Amino acid sequence: MAIERLALRCLIVDDSAGFLVAARSLLEREGITVVGVASTGAEALHRAEELEPDVILLDVGLGEESGFDLARGLAGATPSGPPSVILISTRSGDDLADLIEASPAVGFLSKLDLSAKAIRDLLGIRPDGGRCVHEALVYSTIEEFLAATVPFVCEGLDAEDAVLVATKPANLRMLREALDADAGRVDFVDSAEWYRSPALTLEAYDRYVQVRLKRGARQVRIIGEPVWPSTSAREVAAWKRYESGLNVTFASLPAWVVCPYDAGELPDGILADAERTHPALRSGQVTRPSPRYTDPEIFVRELGLELPEIQADRP
Repeated sequence: MAIERLALRCLIVDDSAGFLVAARSLLEREGITVVGVASTGAEALHRAEELEPDVILLDVGLGEESGFDLARGLAGATPSGPPSVILISTRSGDDLADLIEASPAVGFLSKLDLSAKAIRDLLGIRPDGGRCVHEALVYSTIEEFLAATVPFVCEGLDAEDAVLVATKPANLRMLREALDADAGRVDFVDSAEWYRSPALTLEAYDRYVQVRLKRGARQVRIIGEPVWPSTSAREVAAWKRYESGLNVTFASLPAWVVCPYDAGELPDGILADAERTHPALRSGQVTRPSPRYTDPEIFVRELGLELPEIQADRP
């Protein structure tokens, strides 16, 4: 299986050393992988060819060099295909509108507005834009569970998304009651039946998503609460690998996945690693980037496993 990257890989090109440091720190905190920086046109071309970033942030003024001219060279600098170039400046985009329009860049951002969200918005990477969103929901009461899941489901139904809920019977019952008549438009599954093994669960989700997309769903929303084993550390590690590996195997699918974690039942180690295996954390209707999210290959290696093993036992 080819490993797809979940985090955007970014190259920053700017002649200000201070800005390079600040921008790198900001974007990495917000989940973007900064693979390198450059301060001249020649260095940018070399780094782009070497590192093959997904997106390049390019200052429009590099000393005596023009970022607009450099954008045309960067558009063909990577062997695997053109990266997305985003022009940046302290100047207003209105002042540069004609030059921006004539360039091959996908858009422009003021340095004052720079953020991971702004970059993803320009690139069209949103929950409804065709890439997987994977969130952890740590809850202590049924009220906290419902406060997060009911709006999530209702928003999905309003958008005509396919919605699947796999959780324990008590949560299924309360969620059905809260949704009332809308419950009939949701697919409900007992998590004990759904989460029999990481490989079988992955296949079941993949099959569900593909079938619903073929039937015309714009996106698939999933609430999936694993049944965490208490029998062996190896089995717990396998499910942690599954949660982390989902970011890779579903990276390009229009699936929005919320994984509930019951703080009243689960050990601290599982709850802590939820922040490392999910790029985003949900509380009620609010989501935020997980400050502890870890690249799947690194996380799984720390478990003493290999990421491709998640596929090894698939039927």
